[in-house]
Amino acid sequence: MPVAEELGKAYREYYTHAGSLAAVADKEDRVGWFRRIYRMIKQGYLADKYGYEIRPGPATFISLGRLIYLLPLRRRQLDLEIRFLHARPEGRLLDLGCGSGQWLMAMRKLGWHVEGVDFDSRAAQAAAKRGLAIRCGALEQQNFPDRTFDAVTMSHVIEHLPDPLGTLTECARILKPGGSLVLWTPNTASLGHRLLKQHWRGLEPPRHLHLFAPRSIHTLLTRGGFSRISIRTHNSSYFWQQSFRLWARNAGTHPGYSVKLAAKLGPSLLAVLETALLVAGTGTGEWLDVHACRAA
Repeated sequence: MPVAEELGKAYREYYTHAGSLAAVADKEDRVGWFRRIYRMIKQGYLADKYGYEIRPGPATFISLGRLIYLLPLRRRQLDLEIRFLHARPEGRLLDLGCGSGQWLMAMRKLGWHVEGVDFDSRAAQAAAKRGLAIRCGALEQQNFPDRTFDAVTMSHVIEHLPDPLGTLTECARILKPGGSLVLWTPNTASLGHRLLKQHWRGLEPPRHLHLFAPRSIHTLLTRGGFSRISIRTHNSSYFWQQSFRLWARNAGTHPGYSVKLAAKLGPSLLAVLETALLVAGTGTGEWLDVHACRAA
């Protein structure tokens, strides 16, 4: 376990904080007619399934949005984009490990009052340029009042924390009664970890300090003050690709043809296999998607 004083060295060039406000704005300015239509369909779907308000012409938007139900992969992507959060009028949302705040900007457009916390001061500065309220440091240092938020989210954050139980306990304290916690984290019970072992991307030493399987994260959440815990697992082509890269890199300075072929085809083939296993309800996906409510 790295000592606390040394942890910052592992994040000096961390990939999740890349991207600039100018690039995002430029992308939005160049949206063509096809993407405008898709945006209408997306808004209709989010209104129909999650209750988000849309203007103008909600009936037309919702009718268009129902087309998404014919596209299960695209529907899953939209669900993940909002982390399965239903609309809450005037709801307050806190994202831990928010990076430069791109996801918070999207949720603000959907009507949430958003705030973020991140260890990286540069990420917090980038988010502030977007007009976001971002605090720097650990959640436990922020002294939010009791029962402040309707939802707290952590996307691949809890595995980086020196004291995950302490952070979850603090999340329960600052959530309103019935408030939602959403956290995503690698799944050590995944097919990828079982097959690729020390080459599995989810290990990521020295940044990942604590890793979880469904049973251990359930136990931790219960101890932290949460109930009504729902755990799903998801496939990840990124995990498979990166894991095979690590495996091939450690196969030797001059890997043979069979190693190169396996590294090229393996991620796609095993991702398909894992998708089939998930349909069968095996819970072997590469990462955990956890939803819980503050215990009464």
